[in-house]
Amino acid sequence: MFIKKLIHLAGVLLLILTACTEKKSEESQVLKVFRVKGVVQNIQDEGRTLIIDHEEIPGYMGAMIMPFRVKDPGESKGLSAGDEILFTYTVEELSSWVEAIEKTGIQKELPKGPQQMDQSSNLLKIGDPFPDFELIDEYGKKLQLEDYRGHVLAFTFIFTRCPVPEYCPAMMGNFREVDEMLKSDSSSPDNYRLLTVSFDSEFDTPDVLSAYGSQFKKDSINWNLAGASDTQSIRSIGEAVGLKFSTSQTSIYSHNLRTVVLDQEGYITKIFTDETWKAKELVEEIKRVAAASKN
Repeated sequence: MFIKKLIHLAGVLLLILTACTEKKSEESQVLKVFRVKGVVQNIQDEGRTLIIDHEEIPGYMGAMIMPFRVKDPGESKGLSAGDEILFTYTVEELSSWVEAIEKTGIQKELPKGPQQMDQSSNLLKIGDPFPDFELIDEYGKKLQLEDYRGHVLAFTFIFTRCPVPEYCPAMMGNFREVDEMLKSDSSSPDNYRLLTVSFDSEFDTPDVLSAYGSQFKKDSINWNLAGASDTQSIRSIGEAVGLKFSTSQTSIYSHNLRTVVLDQEGYITKIFTDETWKAKELVEEIKRVAAASKN
């Protein structure tokens, strides 16, 4: 009887210890928490996303206009463009969100910028050939689109100082996962290449890009990081598919995302226009394009 009680007590203690360990692990995922002031520019996705012109977040990112995911979309109710708000911005390793949103009672008049012409008709589309480019990879070697002829190429855009986990770090993580999935699948093509392009020409030198790749355990000959000696070169590449980026006073970029797939002849087969795509989707596209060339 005594032994049974000891065994029972040990089991209870183990459950408590496990629960505490899991709780501690969950808590350790939260990397940073900030209280931030900003002005609502737009409300999207039924309140799930707020576009906010926020003040500088000291030690994390400069002042800029950017989208934030709202933890509870119900908190967006009652908000309107121009509302000045206070909010808590929580950052984990792979995600971030805002919550505890409070209106300050101040309504800001949003500046009316110059009316921009619709450039959508000028964007490259599926089936269009992608124009040639010249970049410098993480080893200091020149890269041209011509170098990828005969390979299915997927490329995306980042900058290494990007602080938002769902953006550039997520694109790096996705490419790593894509590479691992393709290498581990015997039915996958071997004529694929991945290219991560930085638009931060001033900071992201070959050495910086090499170190950044190492952070994400990039160890594949199929995946390169690259940049250019001037920002305009990257801008001309990205703008062709709708990439937009601009720098703040602290040299931190506000940007959207684009991930593009080209076939073996350099024609566009797929354009992912945000950060929501999954590694499996890109793997399937690469396989589809590679298989189509054999038929």
